[in-house]
Amino acid sequence: MDLIPKKLVFALTGLLLAGLVVAEKPATAVAAGEFAWQSLSFDGGVDPILSGSIAGPIDGTPVPATQMSQLENTGIDFHLRWSSQLAAHLGLRFSVGYASFSPSLGFHGFSALPLTVGATVPLFDPRVTLEPVIPYLAVDLGPSFNSLPANQGNVGSVSFTVDVGAGLLVPLTPRFSLYGEVLPTMIQGPISANDPQTHTDVSSSVMWTLPVLLGITYNFKIPHSS
Repeated sequence: MDLIPKKLVFALTGLLLAGLVVAEKPATAVAAGEFAWQSLSFDGGVDPILSGSIAGPIDGTPVPATQMSQLENTGIDFHLRWSSQLAAHLGLRFSVGYASFSPSLGFHGFSALPLTVGATVPLFDPRVTLEPVIPYLAVDLGPSFNSLPANQGNVGSVSFTVDVGAGLLVPLTPRFSLYGEVLPTMIQGPISANDPQTHTDVSSSVMWTLPVLLGITYNFKIPHSS
């Protein structure tokens, strides 16, 4: 697995610090503890592969192309998220995701299961604003459990993943909202295996995808119900 690029680490750290700097204390009307405003969300969408190279034999057969985008079709991506709006311009979220790609060129179907912690930075406080649309930034990071089945085992790996993107939140009622996100996503070294007995010695570079997601949010602990 390649080392995490220093520029990427600095960029993520800067984004999180920026969210903390602009975060304000909740207004009195919604100040019912740090986790007084909580929600569950579910989203899904398409997940095209932007880049990522692969090389080496699997089960003694060289991979038929050098680019993941040639070996895997556009995937589908889903997330289940728990989140809490900690302050006017800072939300915390935990996500369980699943991405699946169908094979091309007679290759293998790739899938990924990321478990991430992240933050959102909304332009307006979603707890009190009357704006019909709320733009926000989002960042998530954590481990990704990757799978690429071979005839004699799995050549996937456990690696680091991170996404940084933007979204739009559309409140429908105090409890329900719709949202859309575009989250450029990096999975570091998703395929890696070296087994001389099965004649497999394959590795991949960083893989970039571009999930475009639509979802629904349910606020289950809002101020008047705390």
